[in-house]
Amino acid sequence: MRIAIHSGLTMRGRVEDVVAEVRKVAEYGLAGYWAPMLTGHDTLTTFAIAGREVPDVELGTAVVPMPLRPPFALAQQVATVQEVLKGRLALGIGPSHEALVKDAFGLEWTPPIAATRRYVERLRAVMTGEDGRRVVIARDPTPILLGAVNPAMARLAAEVAAGVVTWAAGPRTITEVIRPALRERPSPSSAQGGPFRIVAALPVCVTGDGAGARAHIHRRLGVNDRLPSYRKVLRREGVDGVARLALVGPPDEVARRLDVFERSGVTDFAAHPLAESDVDTERTWEFLAARASARQAAGPEGSGRIDVS
Repeated sequence: MRIAIHSGLTMRGRVEDVVAEVRKVAEYGLAGYWAPMLTGHDTLTTFAIAGREVPDVELGTAVVPMPLRPPFALAQQVATVQEVLKGRLALGIGPSHEALVKDAFGLEWTPPIAATRRYVERLRAVMTGEDGRRVVIARDPTPILLGAVNPAMARLAAEVAAGVVTWAAGPRTITEVIRPALRERPSPSSAQGGPFRIVAALPVCVTGDGAGARAHIHRRLGVNDRLPSYRKVLRREGVDGVARLALVGPPDEVARRLDVFERSGVTDFAAHPLAESDVDTERTWEFLAARASARQAAGPEGSGRIDVS
């Protein structure tokens, strides 16, 4: 299991802050950098800038809300960014949430499964020229991952995508929802090819004050717990919020929780470092760097994708 970083700086920080954080990912030897696109800066454009400054770090969107970009426009932007990154971009997309689409984006909400299927088919056709009109030149293929935490979207991802990206989901969701969906996955040529990626993103804090850390995480991220799709996941996991699902505590406890994710089949753990103090923040980064180094030293079985067929 590869260890990467998940960050919300693209939504609240400056572009130069994101560049600095991506540089820190490289310096700490972590596998990649995943970020959402919602408010704040355009994440893909920010990735092009950061990736030009920092080589050898995978950059992944977690996720781009599909309503914000028609397939043609997204394919065009992805092809441009991928050329700059020389193949280091992973594209996570998702239908978003009804409340956000209606209230924040001011757009019409459509049933997500059918809409996502149509969107991915059109996006891939434009990106690859499958529609007979190669109007977007993409020199490097871009894997498409779907934001999926519930059964119907997981089954669709297994059929049409190269992987899934989860947020606010624990090992039970991976083992009871994601992995079963993969048992009926078609041949790789029918989707994106290659081993299927399962990217799990959650807050992490290595600390001696677990209660304080969870309270801080709830203050920062608890608003998302009210979204219907996340409420379903949290009930499945047996917790009342993402703060309870976060990996919090001393190093041995966080390591134990990471081991559970690895055994569940997660290929990439995208840690969202979130601590109230600078000391705990740095302690968390150092722990993740040590963990990543150990997994890389373990060889292929500890370094990336798994074949779940």
